[in-house]
Amino acid sequence: MNKLFKNSLIVFSLFSIHSCGENSSNTESSANLELTYEIDTVMVDPGEGFIYLKRALSASTLSQDQKTLFNFNFDAVELEVIDLEKLQLVDRIPMDAEGPLGVGMPSSLVITEDGNFHFPNFYDLRTFTPQLDSMTMFHLTRQKFEQLDPEESLKPEYLVSKDGKMLFVTYGPEDWEQSNRGLAVLSLQEKSLKKIPLEIFSRLEVFLTSLYQDGNLQMRTIEPVYFHQRDERLLISSSSFNDAYILDLKSDSVSHVVYQSAFTQNSKKVPEKTTFESPEEMRANFRAMNESVNFSPFYFDEKSRRFFRFSRDLDRMIGDSATFKKVVTIFDEDLNQLHEAPFPLDIFGFKFFKDGKLWSFVNLDDELGFEIFTLELN
Repeated sequence: MNKLFKNSLIVFSLFSIHSCGENSSNTESSANLELTYEIDTVMVDPGEGFIYLKRALSASTLSQDQKTLFNFNFDAVELEVIDLEKLQLVDRIPMDAEGPLGVGMPSSLVITEDGNFHFPNFYDLRTFTPQLDSMTMFHLTRQKFEQLDPEESLKPEYLVSKDGKMLFVTYGPEDWEQSNRGLAVLSLQEKSLKKIPLEIFSRLEVFLTSLYQDGNLQMRTIEPVYFHQRDERLLISSSSFNDAYILDLKSDSVSHVVYQSAFTQNSKKVPEKTTFESPEEMRANFRAMNESVNFSPFYFDEKSRRFFRFSRDLDRMIGDSATFKKVVTIFDEDLNQLHEAPFPLDIFGFKFFKDGKLWSFVNLDDELGFEIFTLELN
C-alpha cells in the first residue's frame, strides 16, 4: 500500500539576492519575493520483493514522459521499473553484466530523447535500443583524435547529450598529477571532437589532494564538476564555487556568471595541506573540507522555467558534530539569480522535478520514499 505523510506548510519571506557578474540581467526584478512550500512524503510499494537502495539511486533515471523511474540493481543485474503515478514497482527487467548485451559497471543511467538507454562506464559508453535487445559500445580510450595534443587524453567524466548524439567529456594531460584543461564536445556519429578550454579546472587545482605511501601515489581526489544541458546551452559548475560557466553549443562561446550569497560563503576554503602520507590524515582533511561550503548541480523545472541549486555551509559545531545551514537558490531561465532562502534539503542525493514539483529520494527504513516539495515563488 502507498503511504502518504503530510507535513506542515512552511513559509519564507526574504529579499531576493540578484546575480552579479558577466552577462547577467534581472528579468524578474522584485523587491520582496516570497518562497512558500509544502512537503509530502510518499513511499513506493515494492510488491513481493525489495527495491535496490544500496547505492541511493545513483544509477537511476526518468523516462522522457517522467512517469516512470528506472533503477539499476547492481546485485541482481536488473532494471527495476517504478510507476511514479501509482508509486509501485511494476517490473524487473533482467540484464547481463558482460557479453553482447552487457551493461558493465555503470556509474549512472541515462535515457535520451530517442528512447535509448545509456550505461556510462569508466572508459566506455554502452548504448541500448529502447527495447534493450541490442547494444553498441563506444570506447573513449581507443579513439584517436587529432585535436588532442600528444600528451592529452579524454577522461572518464562525461555527460551524454539529450539527443544521444554527443558526449561532453573532460580532457587533459595523461599525467593524472596535472589538472584537466577543458571540455571536449564529441560527436558519436562523426567520431570527431571540438576542444573547449575552461579555466574552472585550473581553479579547482588548489583542492586536489593526494595520498602517497613509500613515495608512490596511492590515491588522488578532485572536486566534482557538474554538467547540465538545457537546450543549446551547457552549464558547467562545481561544488566549490558560487558561479557557472555557460557554453553556447551553437557558437562554442563561453560566458561566466558569478553569484553572491547572503547565507553561505561563495567559495570553498582552500585546504592548508593537500599531500598526505597516511589514510588517517587524508580522512581528517576530508572531514574538514566537508565542513566548508558545498554547491549542488543545477536542476531545471520545466513548469516554472526556473533553475534551482542547493548549497550548504557550516553553521556551528556542537562538540565534534557539525550542523549546517541549508539553502536553495532560484534562477530564471537565463541564469539570473532571483531568490535564495533557507531550505530543509541537503545538497546530496537523487533529485528531480516532475510536474512542477521537486522530488527528493529518502530511505524510509530500507524502503524507497520521496519527499515531494510543492514550491511557490511570488
